[in-house]
Amino acid sequence: MQKSIIQRVEDYVQLLITEKTPSGNFYHNLEHTKDVVNSAIEIALGEKVNPDDMDIIQISAWFHDAGYVEKSNGHEELSAMFASNFLTEENYPSEKIEEIVNCILATKVPQEPKNHFQKIICDADLNHIGRKIFFLRNDKFRMEFQNHSNRKLTEYEWLTKTIDFVTHHHFFTDYAIKTFLNQKNENIKILQEQLDKVLNQTR
Repeated sequence: MQKSIIQRVEDYVQLLITEKTPSGNFYHNLEHTKDVVNSAIEIALGEKVNPDDMDIIQISAWFHDAGYVEKSNGHEELSAMFASNFLTEENYPSEKIEEIVNCILATKVPQEPKNHFQKIICDADLNHIGRKIFFLRNDKFRMEFQNHSNRKLTEYEWLTKTIDFVTHHHFFTDYAIKTFLNQKNENIKILQEQLDKVLNQTR
């Protein structure tokens, strides 16, 4: 029995990420991709997406950060190219490929999704901002950021950078707002308390 397109995408992306992800990518790795796929499915179901369109959501989520195997700046365009090339070879419908490419490109920060599918993928990509695992994931992102930029950030620098990013971020779908917003606000409060503590120590 032939594998479904979702299974073929999953096999391809998992192998690509496993074999080619740089060792310094502590955040953008297979763990993050799987988390985004699961979150995208959760949000799409919560948003009552038509079952016929769930493949667009899942494929977009699998490919959304594939470009990180080669670079961080401009990875969205590379991810979209990986998706387009693979799906074209699979004779996947061209109009669906276009939807997927646009979903991947929409994850570029600052996020500006133009339609419902893009909003779901954007919310899935940054779902950890509104979850209790935020601090664990953020520590991994800090390690990766410092590795790529080749410099160690002070606690003050990292906290101000994080607070700025999280406060300017917003969820787009009704499901994500309802599910993640309260915890996001709680996470901002904790970040602010951590920053206050750092500032008090320097006084």
